[in-house]
Amino acid sequence: MKDSFTIYKDNHQYVKALNYSSERAKFYLDNKNYNQYIQQTNKTYNLLTNDLKDNKRAYKSTLDAINKTRNKAVDYERVKLLNNLSFSYLKLKKHSKAIENSKRTLTLARKAKNDTVIAKSNELLLVTYLETGKNDSAFKYLEPSLKSAHKIKYDHLLAKVYNDHFYFYSNIDEHDIAKKYLDSSLIYALKSKEKNAIETAESNLIVSYIYNEEYNVAEKKLLEILNSKNVDTLSNYYGSATLNISFVYEKLGDLKKAYYYQTRYVDYLSYVVDYKNDSELEKIKTQYELDKAENEYKEKELILKQKQLKNEKILYLLFAILCFLAVLFYFFYQNLKLRQKSKLKDVYQKTQQNIINATIDGQEDERKRLSSVLHDNISALLSSAGLHLSAIEANHPEIKEDLIKTKAILKEAHDKVRDLSHDLVPPVLEKLGLISALQDLCEKNSNSLIDFEFNTFITKEHRFNHDFETKIYFIVNELFNNIIKHSKATKSSLTLDKTENQLTINIEDNGHGFKKKDDKKEGLGLSQIKARIKNMNGSISINSKENTGTLIYLKVDIPEKKSNAGSQFHNI
Repeated sequence: MKDSFTIYKDNHQYVKALNYSSERAKFYLDNKNYNQYIQQTNKTYNLLTNDLKDNKRAYKSTLDAINKTRNKAVDYERVKLLNNLSFSYLKLKKHSKAIENSKRTLTLARKAKNDTVIAKSNELLLVTYLETGKNDSAFKYLEPSLKSAHKIKYDHLLAKVYNDHFYFYSNIDEHDIAKKYLDSSLIYALKSKEKNAIETAESNLIVSYIYNEEYNVAEKKLLEILNSKNVDTLSNYYGSATLNISFVYEKLGDLKKAYYYQTRYVDYLSYVVDYKNDSELEKIKTQYELDKAENEYKEKELILKQKQLKNEKILYLLFAILCFLAVLFYFFYQNLKLRQKSKLKDVYQKTQQNIINATIDGQEDERKRLSSVLHDNISALLSSAGLHLSAIEANHPEIKEDLIKTKAILKEAHDKVRDLSHDLVPPVLEKLGLISALQDLCEKNSNSLIDFEFNTFITKEHRFNHDFETKIYFIVNELFNNIIKHSKATKSSLTLDKTENQLTINIEDNGHGFKKKDDKKEGLGLSQIKARIKNMNGSISINSKENTGTLIYLKVDIPEKKSNAGSQFHNI
């Protein structure tokens, strides 16, 4: 029977799952049920690592649990935490700490006779040494990792271990031996029924065939993948197979088929970019919101005009009949017109505000969509292309110079795609939240000409609603841009605080300031900021005089938190 944590997790309600897990862990800790506490902490670790890809938070959660259970929990359970800590070090690229902690965990796991942790620690040491290119050290863990994995009879781990052996022997150019281990990896991957393990083994097997110039075998395997009804035609696995079979047919001399599959690969890319991410639907959605706002304005304007016409007719009739009341009715008429104009102005301002908010919402959705496409698809495809070029380079040294230039171009494109993805949606904001993202923004904008000081009375770990964080971040970013472009300031400060349900932001600079301008002459950027803050049930005040700097004060209601879907964990 599923508990609440599992139900929340399966429904992608990750915030609720984490809150529930935190409450259960605290309950177990308060009642000194340390084994249950460790099991609940491990559930949290798996969610943070596999679903949310928040490796830093997973590391902190595990380290905190290790400290709280020192000399309290039995070693059989506690070594599970130490094993998770080693994986966190590996994911955070702290290889020396991963190795040191894994060796310590392995020693304790042997004493506690926890065979599962022994097997995982051996595999983790092997992977870490392979990642760092230390083949001599990795060699020491080939046999222990395989032996301990067989002992616990865990098919998924066996598939990974055999795959690690394939990488090791490939690195030392023992491709015949590597091929045997790869065959075993595929066997256990199929037994485990883990999709990622199966696809990894099959992809490596096909690359091995291509490397050994067994193009006919590679062709057969690739056709099985492409003709399978169970393969996701939007996955990188399918796209890689399409590109690989085009390369195989080129090597076999069948340029017609090579061109056909190259065309299918281009169609695949086009479909992934244009249809899977549904950019046209987002544009239609944004346009719909704009059209809806404009139609509401026109409808209200028509009603007001009809009312105005009716009132004017009444006034003219009364004026003809009651001439002696002309002056009285004249003032009445003028007053009525002013009221109607005021209503029209209010409707117009509200409509403009809706249009601005709908436009910005569309832009933010588009930012997120484009960032996801660039990072998850285009960047991965460029990396895959680079690997294929490396394979070609090894087989064709006579065109090495051209391949080096091509790889350099691909790397430059990859870097630009990555930078563009980060500009659209800052990774610090996605992973660490608003407080850390704003501190990072201050550091990025600080230079020899201007220094941005960051102050906060809110803990860095505090997270708000994801949409709320995104809106606040880009509002502050726009205000920073105004300071840099127009204020000629040498120092600026950002201060954050919050009450029970409101966030306050102070931005101050020592620039030359400015005179108070008419609202009609405000720039588009400031108008959009005011409209967005008003839509968020907030307020903004700007105090500035010439040569005395500027103080901007924001106060915004904090919305309730909502869950956010995460990413999946991938091993080497």
